[in-house]
Amino acid sequence: MSAVNSLPELTARKQVIDKHTNIATVLLSEIKERLLDSFAKKEYDMMVRGGIDRSELLGVLRGKGSKMDKLRFSIMYLISSESINQAEVESVEAALRESEVDTRAFQYVKKIKALNVSLASANSASRSNIVDWAEKLYGQSISAVTAGVKNLLSNDRQLALTRTVEALMEGKPNPEIDSYLVFDPRAPKSSSGMSSSHLKGPFKEAIVFMIGGGNYVEYGSLQELVQRQQSVKHVIYGTTEILTGEEFVEQLALLGQKMGLGGAPPAASTQ
Repeated sequence: MSAVNSLPELTARKQVIDKHTNIATVLLSEIKERLLDSFAKKEYDMMVRGGIDRSELLGVLRGKGSKMDKLRFSIMYLISSESINQAEVESVEAALRESEVDTRAFQYVKKIKALNVSLASANSASRSNIVDWAEKLYGQSISAVTAGVKNLLSNDRQLALTRTVEALMEGKPNPEIDSYLVFDPRAPKSSSGMSSSHLKGPFKEAIVFMIGGGNYVEYGSLQELVQRQQSVKHVIYGTTEILTGEEFVEQLALLGQKMGLGGAPPAASTQ
């Protein structure tokens, strides 16, 4: 009787398990078909090493994967490379065109990368105010930011955003947050009218708001930060919009289009 009575519950559990199994099977099939695990591994290797072997790079672009996979991989190559090899970049563009990939996003990132490299090599005295402002905002030079995505990750792959929030909530002197502005109406004003350069922590609550696109990775990283704290802390993450990787690439393509860069693949003609 006990076994018979538990049959409805067991049947319901089996249905849930079957659904999850079906989802996992479809995901695994997609990963294998597009070699997403290989893309992820090679992207991480590029971030760590600051580049990738040319033959390996072109092999990925001419192998399996969707057009978006190859475009994102190419953009990661640009961002993670310490310097721009013009011949190599041209080979990448040719490989993308062979796969009929819209290169506007790639062209835009290449343009910004080249601009940042030229700014880094210029005399610091000739830099514009906006560059100086950006350096103060991020606490490091733009050239250092664009030298590679690995600069935004620590050894344990903690995001720069998470490191910054953790340091601000601790409220202790830290070179990573020395350039951040502090506005506290309760703190004594300095001669410039601004509050003290350091927050007096620690703090148990924080609101993190990104002006511009945010993403689930940042949100998840902040949640992990809260979970590993000994004391109870609360962090609210907000942004003007949540973007997937594909949506971010589409925004880059739109910027490239407005700058007249690259081009969409030719449309197939119909009779």
